[in-house]
Amino acid sequence: MKYVFLILISIITIIILWLNFSLVTGYSSKQDAVSDAVIHLNFLETELKQNRLGDRMQQSYPEGFVFINALYGLSWCELALSSQGTDPAMKERALKEALFAYNEIENGKAKLNFDKTLYPEYGIFYFGWKNYLLSKILSIDTSFAGHEKYSDAFYSNCFVLHQIITGKESPYVQSYKGHTWPADMFVAVASLKNYGRIFDSRYEDDVCVWIKKVRDRLDSSNGMIPHKADIKNGFAAQKTRGSSMSLILRLLPEIDSSFAAQQYGLFSKDYVSSFLGLPYLREYPKGEDGIGDVDSGPVVFGIGFSGTVVMTGAYSALRLNTLSENQFRVLNTFGFSTKSGNTKMFLFGKYPMADAFIVWGLTSGLNTRSFVSSNMYFWFPAFTLVGLSILLVLWFPFLIRKKKSSQKSNI
Repeated sequence: MKYVFLILISIITIIILWLNFSLVTGYSSKQDAVSDAVIHLNFLETELKQNRLGDRMQQSYPEGFVFINALYGLSWCELALSSQGTDPAMKERALKEALFAYNEIENGKAKLNFDKTLYPEYGIFYFGWKNYLLSKILSIDTSFAGHEKYSDAFYSNCFVLHQIITGKESPYVQSYKGHTWPADMFVAVASLKNYGRIFDSRYEDDVCVWIKKVRDRLDSSNGMIPHKADIKNGFAAQKTRGSSMSLILRLLPEIDSSFAAQQYGLFSKDYVSSFLGLPYLREYPKGEDGIGDVDSGPVVFGIGFSGTVVMTGAYSALRLNTLSENQFRVLNTFGFSTKSGNTKMFLFGKYPMADAFIVWGLTSGLNTRSFVSSNMYFWFPAFTLVGLSILLVLWFPFLIRKKKSSQKSNI
């Protein structure tokens, strides 16, 4: 039994040391981060093209097919934009993969779970993610072969958004019949904002009008954007949640950076938290408990896993680079990332949606992070101290016994 126990605590020791080593190991350069993102996207590419990942995700989530393709395409777009003018091969591959993802979303199979009779067609979730991906593709290049079809679609979609914003009292429209989630509209408006960066400023006033409508309908209990809104007037139907607010904060800085900073200031007080120095996001505000659902994923001890993953990219968009790096390191460590050949995956590839969100968060920060910090440093002392304390407790009896044995042999 002594040897069994010795083997057991040796395994625990290796795990604790590995966790601490992984937590303090980061990217020493932007190129390291780019290379890591590429091998992660290699995994998702294989799963999408050879192992029917889109269909598998659709069986797990109501919007799984659209989500996984959109995130895959957006990650490639962010990679290309971060390497703009310096890596033609990256741009070429990124455009190819992003267009693949967009065409998958345009596929009739992607629309099956959405209602064509809604306005815009198939609802704002489907419409918004499709157009946001299209805006990022055109941000890379507006002159690639066959661009006319995509540019025309973008012009048309943005005009539809213009009509929605100027023709409705509420800032939000339905994702599904009878259901309105504000986060989906932020995706769509981010695409409209990108129109001004790509072409001209014709929709700038629309965006300003929309932001005012949003400000006028903040949750009166906390001053934040609600999780769900009334389909008629846009006022709060459900209070702020971590899963939706993390996504909103990933997109809002692209729309209105000052409003984003104000919303994050409120949000951080009750939703951003940590355990032993390890950052995480609460799904519900401090002092409130709730259960998980399809939006949040599992909620364990208040931790919203979906929101925690998405917040990596939100921190980058908010220019909170240290928080973004810390959150990514935690996810990279406790996601037990593994590499195989030229691919990388989290959780042994069993939850690819998490992979897609994490790599989108990583690529979102490529143009905002400085990558000048040391590759090895301690930044979670509480976690390290607890780990060392556990090791001391486990090994102390052996050390004492060994010392006594040594003293007896000397006598």
